Amino acid sequence: MQLFFAEHLPDQGRLTLNDEESKHCKVLRKQIGDQIQLIDGQGHLATASICQIQPKFELEVLNKTYHAPPRAYAFHLYVAPTKQNDRIEWLLEKAIEAGLDSFTLIQTERSEKHSVKLERLHKVALSAIKQSHQWHLPKIHTMQPLKSIGMPNHALVAHCETDAQKQPFLKAVSHLGSNEVNVFIGPEGDFTVGEIDWFKSKGAQFVSLGESRLRTETAGIYCAMALNAGSPFFT
Repeated sequence: MQLFFAEHLPDQGRLTLNDEESKHCKVLRKQIGDQIQLIDGQGHLATASICQIQPKFELEVLNKTYHAPPRAYAFHLYVAPTKQNDRIEWLLEKAIEAGLDSFTLIQTERSEKHSVKLERLHKVALSAIKQSHQWHLPKIHTMQPLKSIGMPNHALVAHCETDAQKQPFLKAVSHLGSNEVNVFIGPEGDFTVGEIDWFKSKGAQFVSLGESRLRTETAGIYCAMALNAGSPFFT
């Protein structure tokens, strides 16, 4: 099933695809009378018939259904962006495929990058949900200084400093007593000692992602994949 995106899906009636989605239809040689499936990123899936193809594709919505989020937990990832854009885009894409509800960029003391084009990340996210057949588009938040973020309850922080209080990631998740999983991943140089102390003062739980030192994007994907595989914790 090929999915197309429309920000606003009526229960019935006509809608016009935007330039990008119309171009996609043209590339696939869609014709008048063909039926296609549409998502709006808010959980709705619609079937529509093509009524017009020039100058943009115009559709008649035939039916629309709502799909609740498929997971019993919500996964929120807070991450310091990598120096190379393609690596943070790759992290976002793969985390969405595994199950991601929101993505917040954080600016830390050792951050090498201080701005990211959100429009590009939104395109990556939209492509990822279409490819993986998901109905909900994760929320992507603009970059914020770490200490200006309202610290969520039950925050899990991965860092490389030796800490006897660290728990294995999934063990910590299983003890959360919450269906909200909030994970913080630092920059390529890791969180500073001062930032780790700040997390501690906020009641965060420190977690281990194994014995190896992981890159920022690898750490984020590790958490996404581990949660996806370990979802029985939330049933």
